[in-house]
Amino acid sequence: MGIAVTEDQEELARAVRGWLGRAVPPEAVRKVLDAAPGGGGRAAYWPGLAAQGLLGPHLPEECGGGGGGLVDLAVVLEETGRAALPGSYLPTVLASAVLHRAGRDDLVAGLADGSRAGAVAFGAGSLTAAPGPDGGLVLDGCAPPVLGAGDADVVVLAAARGGETVWLAVDSAALTLRVHDSADPTRPTAEVRASGVAVPGGRVLDVDAALVTDLASVLLAAEACGTAGWALETAVGHARVREQFGRPIGQFQAVKHLCADMLVRVEQARALTWDAARTQDEPQAVRGLTAALAAATALDAAYGCAKDCIQILGGLGFTWEHDAHLHLRRATAARALLGPGAQHRLRAARLAAT
Repeated sequence: MGIAVTEDQEELARAVRGWLGRAVPPEAVRKVLDAAPGGGGRAAYWPGLAAQGLLGPHLPEECGGGGGGLVDLAVVLEETGRAALPGSYLPTVLASAVLHRAGRDDLVAGLADGSRAGAVAFGAGSLTAAPGPDGGLVLDGCAPPVLGAGDADVVVLAAARGGETVWLAVDSAALTLRVHDSADPTRPTAEVRASGVAVPGGRVLDVDAALVTDLASVLLAAEACGTAGWALETAVGHARVREQFGRPIGQFQAVKHLCADMLVRVEQARALTWDAARTQDEPQAVRGLTAALAAATALDAAYGCAKDCIQILGGLGFTWEHDAHLHLRRATAARALLGPGAQHRLRAARLAAT
């Protein structure tokens, strides 16, 4: 684990890894991959996830959470990333984090107990909000691809209103959803359209784009650390047993250096992600800087380590039967949603200069 986690959080990671190994083994992920696309409701593991308290480790106990903080959720997300957990876990905990920050714990309780799932858009797209009856708003347009929206009960959306952006919590039953053929079929995005959807004034959220971006950056970075960690462990394990010219390939300098570079990237990503999770209650300048650095490092680490793992695996890594492509798909989809490392490094530089 990284430098910013406690012994209790390390124990939490071990417990989550053990539960995931029993409840969502690789063959369960394979079943989702091989299933027909289009969203299939709650995953079979969902009730168990709720029973373990893993849907709300970052939420206060009053709304069904574990009373921890964002670092606890980051610890859990690293393990779900390592397991390539399919379904709407990350979108749901991101939605609950945003809604809690908005002071809408009435909407959080259902996400924490597993009776509802959530999703969050990372921008407005073509969505617009016009004044509606009784102080509400009327939504029209299409959001950018929304992770996990196909299984969501509530979707946090952004919409343009005049010269500003407003954020709203909208029940998915009022929206038109179309699940995409995603690069990561185990957790696809969806098209979200609104046509004259009336949103009550009480569903307008007191958040801004910077907060949503920061929370999404930290949570996706934490999951990416798990992806990168899996790739490192798999590559090293293979290099120890695969022999070429009568020697394990891990004894060859080129393979040694590649594995060492992967280790450096993984540890950098972990350290930055834990620190970013710890600073999410700080002022926006600090919060945004650490979140941008975590996303810049972890998303690229996951993508690069997944590719390097396949390189070390050789022909085995290119087969459908090996799990390496599942993790490469997850890393590719995350960068497509949140942007590549260069985008986040630019944001970090701008925040550091202010």
